[in-house]
Parts: sequence; C-alpha cells; structure tokens
Amino acid sequence: MANLKDDFVRLYVKRFIMPRALIFDKPGFVDFKISGKTTIFLRQILVPELFFVDFEQKIVEEFGNAGKEVMYSIGKKFGYSFAQNGKFENIKDHPGKKIKDWVVIANKFIEGTYASKISETIDVEQKIVDYELENFAVCRKLGYDHFFATGGAAGLIAWILQDKNIEGMLYDSRFIKGTHFCKVKCAPPKILSKEFNEEIFCETNLDGLANDMLVYQMFNKETDIENKKSFQNFLNAKIFNYSNGIIMYKQTERFFLMEVSGMFLLEMGLTNNRMKQIMFDSAFSTGQKLFGKIDSSNLMGIMDILAALGWGEVRILQSVGDIKVLISHFPWTKHYKDINFLLIRGILSGIFSNRCGKKIIFKKPKIDISKGHLALLFNSGD
Repeated sequence: MANLKDDFVRLYVKRFIMPRALIFDKPGFVDFKISGKTTIFLRQILVPELFFVDFEQKIVEEFGNAGKEVMYSIGKKFGYSFAQNGKFENIKDHPGKKIKDWVVIANKFIEGTYASKISETIDVEQKIVDYELENFAVCRKLGYDHFFATGGAAGLIAWILQDKNIEGMLYDSRFIKGTHFCKVKCAPPKILSKEFNEEIFCETNLDGLANDMLVYQMFNKETDIENKKSFQNFLNAKIFNYSNGIIMYKQTERFFLMEVSGMFLLEMGLTNNRMKQIMFDSAFSTGQKLFGKIDSSNLMGIMDILAALGWGEVRILQSVGDIKVLISHFPWTKHYKDINFLLIRGILSGIFSNRCGKKIIFKKPKIDISKGHLALLFNSGD
C-alpha cells in the first residue's frame, strides 16, 4: 500500500503541481488546467461561502423540495460541465479499474479549496462512488448542500464514468468535536433507492454544456493588467490565508474556487423571478457584510480584491449623478448573453450601498466584446 500511495503522490506532483495547474499570480485571472489532454486553462473565480450559504438556505426555506431539486439540477449540470470543459479523463480513455486513479485525482483537485479532506470508495462495475467529506464548504454551515456536494459530485462522476443517469445523495451529516463530516453516494437511481427512503433528484439533460474551447480561449486569454494585485499578492500579505484545503479572508470568511460556468448556469437554471431576486439579495448582502469589513473609504482597494478573486479588471469611472463600474476581461462563456449578471451586480450594489450609506442598485450591464474580451459597464443611474 505504501508503494501505491507513493506512486500516486509522484504522479500528482508531476502532472499537476509542476505544470502550474492552478494559476493565482495573474491580476484579474484565476485559471486552472487539470488534464494533460488540453492546453486551455479554464477561468475560475474565488467565491465567498457566505453567499452560497445564504442563497441556498433561503431557496430551500421558501421553496422546499422544489428548491432543493432546482439547486441539485443546476449543481449536476455544473459538475458535468466542469469536467467536460476541463477535459477530465473518463472511462472511455481508461476502461476498467484504471479510471479509479482519475476519480481520486479529480477529488484531490476539488479538495484543494472545498474541504479539509475528501475520502472515496469506488466500485467501477456498479458505477458507485462513496465519499466522506470533511469540512466541505457550505455543507459545514447548513448540514446540506444540493449544489456542490450533491449535484456537483453527481455531475462530475457522471462525466468520468460516462453515464448521465448517475445521481447523488448526501447523508449522515454530523459534527464531531467541532469538525463537520458528511457522506455522499453517487450511483444509478435504482441503487440509491434501495439504500435511501428520501426523494432522489434526477437530472439527465446534460447536453449542450460544452463551450467552443477555441472561442473560450480567445475571450478569456490572460493579459497584463497594470497596477493591480493578484490573488497570490494577497496570500503573501496574509490578507487571505490558505491551510488544509480552506481559504480564509482575514481569518473570518471562507472562499473557494468555482469554475465560471457555475455562475452562468446558476442564474440560468433558476426557474422563476422570485428565485432570481433571492440570488440578487444574497449577493447584495454578501457585498455589504463581507466587503464592508474592508475600510469603506478605500473603494479602490475593494476593486483590487475583486480583480484578484478572478473577476477581471475592475475600475470605477468618474460620473455625475450616478456610479459607473467597468469590468474588463470579465470571465466569458457562451452564455454571456443569457444572464443578467445577478451575482456580481448584487455584490457591487452591496459594496457601494455600504460605502454611500444609501441603497445603490446597479442595473443590468452594457455588454461589449468588440475588443476581443468581455467588458461589462454597470450603471447605478437611469
């Protein structure tokens, strides 16, 4: 067993640590590449746990099982999209038991910012993956998480095992001496139904999630952004700290990585206007509470942090009678015309409301791709 473990560690270091699979040192960008099958880096953003905890809790409280199902459905699409666009290895490339190594490698990458530890047991023939998650983001606060821990895990395994019918169930959520543990089983529904009496959510409409990666690469190409700090700069300054799979802002608020398609799929998947209003309100509250902890007079410092978290180049423009914010090199996916950018709009609205002492609401931004990247102009006026 020791030799197998040593072999795995060497493989992991050789393939992922050495080639800089995760890039933190480019202002405006957080990029990753997990698979050797692609030279394309996917954009990521570092998102505050505070937002997802507030948002999912309110969706579940107001909509009950219907809310859980929506969050699960979007989460599974995100997990599948994440693996598909990231060119994760799958069972067609590595038939039989060899695919187990790639399940573990994917888990180790996710463990990097989502959990203190992820353990797994894999049965390839039965298409079953059992997880135990330790201090997993969101779930550690709510005791459940239908988006990432449940739906996201199901989508990831559905891609790796190339079976869209694989679903997920979270159970045995508990605290032991201040540490949160929970278990997730990913398997075909007939297997899950034998073990669990709860409703099993199903989402098999996973077509059309892939981006044209040449176009994706063109619009998300890294560029030098002057006079801005990278996330690595903030890590070096101890404003953010990273330890045991957990990123913390000033030791008070947790952040974790999300591949940017999750932001688009989340808004697109909400089934009514009330859900979308809850999403905006949770983002607004996050902007007020989290970024309000920064010196409220230092708006440029807040914009620097947003850039470091992967949102692109964020600038405040001078204006009369209203506030304008321009974000250049905003993360692009093919769905850029399909959303109202509720997450970043809410965060910006909360930040400026806290700063100005009155409610500031940014409207849907003007979109510009004429310069070869996605630029968004947010305006608080008419």
